[in-house]
Amino acid sequence: MGKLPGLSRITKKITCKIASKNRRHFGHLIESKFSFIIKEINCQKNIDMEVVSFSSNNDYNEQLLSILSFLRYIGKPIKWTIYSDGSHTEMQKKQIRNDTDFVTIKSIKWEEILSLKELCNVDLQPYHNYILDYAKKHAFGKRLFYYLNHSIDCPTLFIDSDILFYEKANLFDILLSEEPKVNGWYMPDIEWGCLDSRYKAIYSQQTYQVNAGLMLVFKKFDHYKKSLDFYKVLNGKYEYFSEQTIINILLKDNYFMPLSAKIFILDNKDQFDFSHLYNPKQIAIRHYTGPVRHKMWQKDYRWHLSL
Repeated sequence: MGKLPGLSRITKKITCKIASKNRRHFGHLIESKFSFIIKEINCQKNIDMEVVSFSSNNDYNEQLLSILSFLRYIGKPIKWTIYSDGSHTEMQKKQIRNDTDFVTIKSIKWEEILSLKELCNVDLQPYHNYILDYAKKHAFGKRLFYYLNHSIDCPTLFIDSDILFYEKANLFDILLSEEPKVNGWYMPDIEWGCLDSRYKAIYSQQTYQVNAGLMLVFKKFDHYKKSLDFYKVLNGKYEYFSEQTIINILLKDNYFMPLSAKIFILDNKDQFDFSHLYNPKQIAIRHYTGPVRHKMWQKDYRWHLSL
C-alpha cells in the first residue's frame, strides 16, 4: 500500500528538523567533549591503513563523526589526512591537534598559487595548467589535485566526510590481508549516469560506475594518461560530475574492483521514511549523500557508535 499523497514530503520535513537538532547538539558537544568521546570508544586496535578525506568548515561535524565511527568499528589508522578546502577555522585545526594524535588538516592558499607544476607528481606535471584551472574554479577540482598527488606509502582509504562506518567494517581486515591483492577497491554508484555529459556522449552504459566517495588504493597508480587526458576534454567547463568521471576513468584503467553494494551502502530509498532501511549491525559503511544526509543525524550520534 502506497503512502498518502504528500505524506512523504511531510515525513522528510519532520526528520530533517530532528536531524538539524541532533546535528546542532553534536556540534556543541564536540566543542569540549570530543576527546572524551574518543576515550569512551576506547579503541584498542591499530590498523595498517592510512585514511584521506576532503572536507570543509561546513561539514566539520560530519567529518568528526566519520572519524569516531572509524575508531569504533575499524581501529586507529596509521594516520588520517584531512585535505581542507581552506575554510576550516583555527579553532577546528587546534581541536584536531589537541584531541587526536593521528589526524592532520592540510590546505593550500589557493589564492596565492600561480602554478602547480612543482607541486604535482611527475605523471601529472604535463597537465598542471588544467589541474590548476579546475582547482581554482571548483572544490572538486581541489579534491582531485590533493588525491592524485597524495603519496601511496601503504594501503590508503580515500573517503568523503559524510561516510560512516558500522559493524561489518571489520571486512577491511580481510581486504588488507587477502592474497593475491587487487590494485584497489571502489564503491559502485547507485546507477549509471552520474558522470560528465561529454563522457556519456562517447561511452555506452557500463555495469559498474565508480562513486568517488570511497576508494581503497594499495599502490601507486600505473596508468594516468587516459584519465588525465579528460581534463583536456573538459576545456575549462566543469559539470558537477566532472571530477567523478576522471576518477571513474582512473580506477577502471587501473583495474580496481567494485565493493559489494549490499554492505557498502550508497542508497537513498529511505529518504522519505522515519525508519532506517539499513541496520548498523549488517553493513560496513553508509555514504550519506545529499538526499539522505538527514538520515545521518536523524538518530543521535551514540546510535551510530553503539555507545
